[in-house]
Amino acid sequence: MGLGELEQIRYKSRAETAAQSMEKAIISGEFQPGQRLIEQKLASALGTSQPTVREALKELEHQGFVRRIPNKGTYVTRLELDDIHRILEVRMVLELLAIERAALRLDSAGGGLLEECVEKMVTAAEADDRAGFHEADLSFHRQIWKLANNEYLEAALERLVFSLFAFVLAKQERADFVAAARQHRAVLKGLLSGDSAQAGQAFLDNTLDFWRLHHGIAPEKMIHVGASG
Repeated sequence: MGLGELEQIRYKSRAETAAQSMEKAIISGEFQPGQRLIEQKLASALGTSQPTVREALKELEHQGFVRRIPNKGTYVTRLELDDIHRILEVRMVLELLAIERAALRLDSAGGGLLEECVEKMVTAAEADDRAGFHEADLSFHRQIWKLANNEYLEAALERLVFSLFAFVLAKQERADFVAAARQHRAVLKGLLSGDSAQAGQAFLDNTLDFWRLHHGIAPEKMIHVGASG
């Protein structure tokens, strides 16, 4: 059978559905940071099997929402201040590189897609729709990483920032989400300049300001990061 004869998948797997249900519980605060997630209880609550829950938890671990500790169990991700500093220190360097590369490759179609993401973020922020904001936020960043045209850089950022985004979802209030949408619009403005240095500076200035003003976090090592090249 040729690939063209394969039937397209139209429905989400039970594991995907279970993962989405648990993700919503984490985003809404029903599951608290540091809370242990027991497979048997989750399977009963979700009306599914433990293997399905186990597969769903693996996906949530990849996304940064949970952490699996060997011989102990799986827990909702809880980042300590030191974790956040270290993640941000690496994230700022890697995403700065992605921003600078993306600015040189961004065309009108790509700019339109990023603008659409920002509009969705604004709408979700005003409605206090955390799940909707998270989806639009991830889409915005993923499109930039893809534009950077370096699969290793993209993979590193994909793995690195999920837990950070999950932390933001758990900690922010409606006003913080509105401010985050404005921050992304400023980053987009820098990208649309087509100038890598200008785009990089817009990313640094607005991202660092956001973390300082809305989370009280300003790692000194990040403040001095400059545009590469």
